Amino acid sequence: MIDSHIHLWRRADGDDVWVADKIGGLARDFTVHDWKRQADAAGVAGAILVQAAHSIAETERALALAAAEPRIVGVVGWADLFSESLADDVARFKASPHLVGIRPLPPGTFGADWLTDARTRRGLATLGRAGVSVDVLVKWPGLARARDLLSGLPEVRVVLNHCGRPDTMTGQLEPWASDLKSFARATTATIKLSGLIERAGIEWTAESLRPYIATVIDAFGPSRVMFATNWPVLEIGGTYGGWVAVLRETLAALGLSEAERHDVFAGTACRAYGVSVPAPR
Repeated sequence: MIDSHIHLWRRADGDDVWVADKIGGLARDFTVHDWKRQADAAGVAGAILVQAAHSIAETERALALAAAEPRIVGVVGWADLFSESLADDVARFKASPHLVGIRPLPPGTFGADWLTDARTRRGLATLGRAGVSVDVLVKWPGLARARDLLSGLPEVRVVLNHCGRPDTMTGQLEPWASDLKSFARATTATIKLSGLIERAGIEWTAESLRPYIATVIDAFGPSRVMFATNWPVLEIGGTYGGWVAVLRETLAALGLSEAERHDVFAGTACRAYGVSVPAPR
């Protein structure tokens, strides 16, 4: 199994890890050793380390960590989508074989205005020419704008984070479900099956999350869906092992074949990011 989305940070590094500053339980260090304890218990072999700060320095440290830790199979770093130096920054990162993608998170990520900014199209086109995948974080009201933008940039390999951030606490699927399906039809993007527990409140159950998981699988198909935890942010609403167990149970209940479950738990991430499951040590 490949966890396609984890974060790590040390507060002493001085990065502006905005999520840690907003959520009290995250305002401490989360190290690769902490993650490995969680992963070992859940049977997860490797992970993609994703940026947590708008910081070139954080990406450089992540690449160095991946060079030293075989279970970090790739790094999705950060670069300024609007910067004149974007191409040069990415080229420098690509000197490391562990750089597998960029998550730019431009200003206003949790709104949708950035999706219609002309600089966004130019920046994404630059990343497309650089040959790196692009992780995109879009809350569901912005899915239609993201669809319109990205369907016109077929050269950009897009990974949609956290299922388009549906409001799982409400139990309502629409309009998220329809917009997600439209996004899937209009683009070649893959999607990370994550971010559902964090928005579900403390009373969530596997049954309450099942319609959301089923919608993602139906919209994209298992070959375009990848397992992710969003650890440690996941811990505001659940546990690492608990989320893995929910997915195993739900995908089996939905009737996915062994090959389809393999796609979700490893194959899609390996193809999207060009990585391999690390050998047992």
